[in-house]
Amino acid sequence: MKYTSYQIRQMSWAEWNATMANELNSAGFRCRGFNEETGKWENNRNLYRADSSDPKIFILGTVDGAREYEYLKSIGLLNNGRCPMCGGSIDGNPARFTSGYDHNAHFQICQSCCNRGRKRSLNHANNSGCIIALLLLPWHLIKLLWLFL
Repeated sequence: MKYTSYQIRQMSWAEWNATMANELNSAGFRCRGFNEETGKWENNRNLYRADSSDPKIFILGTVDGAREYEYLKSIGLLNNGRCPMCGGSIDGNPARFTSGYDHNAHFQICQSCCNRGRKRSLNHANNSGCIIALLLLPWHLIKLLWLFL
């Protein structure tokens, strides 16, 4: 089924995610799942399910492939004027979310979600390393000057 922006705006965020899960399942897509027999995680194992308690998990965690994103775009469930990260409407110019694992996996998000993501540092320890280096640099410079004098 092809969806319009109007239909998407009429759905709650949880309903929208459930619709995406149902459409992916109907099209034959499967998500990663744990195989009890082998004790390993496997691709294309389980049906997609949307968690209504935390809708952000669905688009950012459960769906993780470019093929799935492209399918959802082709039927109008992504890139339709609504942000899949917060559920709000995309006003003005949309920003773009690109997966860190697959550069072909991308979709439109609102500017506020984009700005919120830019404020986060993935590794907070990097900041402390710079401060320590700046504190030790003057000590090494004084030591070098003392040796040459």
